Amino acid sequence: MERRQRDLVLITARAFATKLAMPTLIADADGDLVYFNEAAAAVLGSSLTDVDELPASRWTELFATETLDAEPLPLEKLPPGIALLEGRPAHDSLAMVGLDGVRRQVAVTAFPLLSHPDELVGIMAIFWELPAAT
Repeated sequence: MERRQRDLVLITARAFATKLAMPTLIADADGDLVYFNEAAAAVLGSSLTDVDELPASRWTELFATETLDAEPLPLEKLPPGIALLEGRPAHDSLAMVGLDGVRRQVAVTAFPLLSHPDELVGIMAIFWELPAAT
């Protein structure tokens, strides 16, 4: 399979994400997961070397997401999906089951990555695990 050259904005975003302590993931304009940093691996339950690049349909299956009240959340209702499909920033709290089978409550903020004002090349999402309710 031939890989196409990544847009400079995605390359720069990845370089930035590698330096962040905040869990971060990056998807391209097709919604394919192209990178997540080491901080994200603990929340997602897997390292990128275990996952590699994933099409949007596959990573939304692998990381099952739902509302905090356990209602399923489709891609178009998730902050990364909103950033990708609507081209605007979005934030929400949700629950997800990582590849390790652990259900976690997380807050997610996602925003579009643009190479020009009207050219979406991908999205970046930052997220963090919410403290357990006591």
